[in-house]
Amino acid sequence: MEMEIEPLRKLGLTEGEIKVYLALIRLGETTSGPLVDESGVSISKVYIILDKLSKKGLASHIVKKKTKYFRAADPNRLIVYIREKEADLKTQEEKIKEMIPFLVSSGQSAITAETAQVYDGLRGIQTARERTLKIMDKGDEMWIIGIAKTAYEGTMTPYFKEYHQRRHKKGIRCRYLYNKDAKKPYGEISKKYPLSEVRYMPEGLITHSWMEIYADTVTIGINKSKSFSVVIQNQEVADSFKIYAQLLWNMAKA
Repeated sequence: MEMEIEPLRKLGLTEGEIKVYLALIRLGETTSGPLVDESGVSISKVYIILDKLSKKGLASHIVKKKTKYFRAADPNRLIVYIREKEADLKTQEEKIKEMIPFLVSSGQSAITAETAQVYDGLRGIQTARERTLKIMDKGDEMWIIGIAKTAYEGTMTPYFKEYHQRRHKKGIRCRYLYNKDAKKPYGEISKKYPLSEVRYMPEGLITHSWMEIYADTVTIGINKSKSFSVVIQNQEVADSFKIYAQLLWNMAKA
């Protein structure tokens, strides 16, 4: 059975590093010749990769009679490497936190009070949604109108669940208007969230894009073929969409 190497990629190893590392595991202690044959990596690149693996603590060498012999570190070293990366990420996180106030203040000078921004991909949808928790307060209300099953595709289901837990904790109310075909299970799940109210569009009406309306903002999201959100920050636009949302809400069924 072929070994799954995707975890090594996730760890940040390049394809060449993976080939050389696994070849070292198979060969044990070896000179560069057999390593080139086993890994399929050229001699000019093998030494560069060995140096990188050595700096990561995943390979070492000894010299016998003026000849270098290479070997992989104990595979348990991979766990240590992960922990070192985690510690480094934690350090970087603290540095980024220190930068954020400066970046925010710098950005505010360049962004007008009325803006439209596009966020690409699933992470972009999440970034746009996170804005609600930054600008809304306890007792505020948001609308999410026209939710189809496609909104939950990819990794969005666990994200939405975790988001609404934080929304409830902050005391923000939410009205959901789902497509009827998304009632099971998504509408029924949303109905169970605290500070939530759910209704459904007429049968057969399917809208793959949805609207999030709150405060001075309207977000239009789509997660069908391509995923993105368009965020419009304008109080008059938001007030207009709230009127549309209320009309649709009054026509919908619980």
